[in-house]
Amino acid sequence: MITVRAAADRGRSSTGWLHSAHSFSFGSYFDLRHQGHGNLLVLNEDTVAPGQGFGSHGHRDMEIVSYVLSGALAHQDNVAQRSHTDSATPSPAPTGILRPGDVQRMSAGWG
Repeated sequence: MITVRAAADRGRSSTGWLHSAHSFSFGSYFDLRHQGHGNLLVLNEDTVAPGQGFGSHGHRDMEIVSYVLSGALAHQDNVAQRSHTDSATPSPAPTGILRPGDVQRMSAGWG
């Protein structure tokens, strides 16, 4: 069953530099009625203060989709990538900059 949840009814949290609207329980927001949907565990709308952001942090077995409405968002992999032709030679960890209208799907974390 699909439940329509108005934006104004979503859970809210703020750390000062990060303001989030949560569709499901996440972080400091907990609502027993909204606990994710199957494999979809997190659906947040995040507003990040300019020049701020999440420090380097790990994930485990996550598919992350980011869509930028305004400003820019930088994602940097903290693990050097291995070349497909020479698996012993790591290349620099890539950084991606997303701009308004850009969408990124990332497979994050393994193990």
